Amino acid sequence: MDADSRNQEKIRLARRTVQLVLRLGLALAVVLMMAGLAIRLASGDLTAQGVPLFRLFGNQRPGEDLMALGLLVLAAVPPLRVVSLLILWCRERDTRFVLVAITVVAVLLLAVAAGGG
Repeated sequence: MDADSRNQEKIRLARRTVQLVLRLGLALAVVLMMAGLAIRLASGDLTAQGVPLFRLFGNQRPGEDLMALGLLVLAAVPPLRVVSLLILWCRERDTRFVLVAITVVAVLLLAVAAGGG
């Protein structure tokens, strides 16, 4: 196996890893939200209240906490994908896409900072 084919195999593996990050993130989010929903339905409490991030798992409503955590995981998947792709493109030495990914990460960080976290 020559160096070029080894490099292509590494790139294929990295792309599969990016896909795996997306699938696992989505699956984890769905499991958390479904578990939270099941707990809420089993408890008979069908009222909904917002859960502030700084009080996640601090209240006495585990169903809401699990659903909020599921949403948090779901919201974290796209930024994780951008970071994964940034790493992939750095390995591929694709400067155009690296610059685009760095810009997207910077915009996401600015949005989080401007929104108060």
